[in-house]
Amino acid sequence: MEKEFTYCMPTQICFGAGAAKKIGDHIKGENVLIISDPFLYSNGTAKEIGDCMTGKKVTYFSEIEPNPSCESVNKAAAIAREIHADCVVGIGGGSSMDVAKAVSCLVDNEGSLYNYYSGGTHTFKPRKTMLICVPTTAGTGSEVTNVAVFTNKKIGIKMPMVNQYFWADYSVIDPELTYTLPPQMTASTGMDAFCHAIEAYWNKESVPICDMLSIGALKLIMENIKKAYDCPNDKKARGNMILASLTAGISFSQTRTTGIHALSFPLTTEFGANHGTACSITLPAFIRLVSHNLPGKMNDLAHYLGYEDGLALADAVEALMISMHMPVRLHEIGVKDSDLEHITQVGLGAAIIHLTPAEMNEETVYALLKSIL
Repeated sequence: MEKEFTYCMPTQICFGAGAAKKIGDHIKGENVLIISDPFLYSNGTAKEIGDCMTGKKVTYFSEIEPNPSCESVNKAAAIAREIHADCVVGIGGGSSMDVAKAVSCLVDNEGSLYNYYSGGTHTFKPRKTMLICVPTTAGTGSEVTNVAVFTNKKIGIKMPMVNQYFWADYSVIDPELTYTLPPQMTASTGMDAFCHAIEAYWNKESVPICDMLSIGALKLIMENIKKAYDCPNDKKARGNMILASLTAGISFSQTRTTGIHALSFPLTTEFGANHGTACSITLPAFIRLVSHNLPGKMNDLAHYLGYEDGLALADAVEALMISMHMPVRLHEIGVKDSDLEHITQVGLGAAIIHLTPAEMNEETVYALLKSIL
């Protein structure tokens, strides 16, 4: 008898080539704030989507940095309040969409993000401003989660924020927006999606629906990521990758992530690794660890993906990463032996690390990091 569970996916998903050009059909009200990173604004992608919003007054905010800070959120929120935004649209990777989530709430809530985030004293009231998320990478899954991750510059820590009002009203998935994604970004975001799917699969909070979503996403990624990396114009591979990212996002939206993401936080904020690299660099080691603790479930997954067991799957994932010129050892991103204790402590400070189906303490986490130094 399976355990009892609940499942909530309130976001309406619109998937298809050219879907981004129809966003205006979903928007109620006329004042729109589009949030994107500087690249998507300068190359015209954000403007092209905004131009399709016939009859709307569109304002743009493009000061989004990787690992977005609370200050970026506050700056965008000030503009959203000034224009009385009826709708906030986040276009890009996780950074832009995460900022859009918080901004859509701050339009109708006073104060700064610091009042609500990481020990803040305020609680968001229900938002009236519409939120639409449009991913341009096949990796983050942020478009279908109620999680956003921000960097608190005051204390130098990157932490996730979970809120019921971070669910987007619409998630618009347009494979065409990923066709020009560079190979290295294809690799790092694709492996981020792989981490989302496998962490949801082995998660202590996993449920049968998540398992089925995760294994489907993992199979799509294993079959398509190298094709998308080697042949960026392969539209079928691109479509399958963004579908896999979406599916993985829906899965981990119910479970959250585990040790891989917990340890990624210091690797991004303190060693400059992009998010996908910071997650995937520990992925093979975690697959080996979890395969030891959950041999039945991990072997089932390995067999489905065409491998003998979980250890063979770990070897295959590591080989795949190497074939895409991704780092698989911590020293490749500048980590030294003397850094491991600090990374361990920061990782253990993230509650999600304890959703890993293995003992996560100073000794075990340090040993895992040491094994891939």
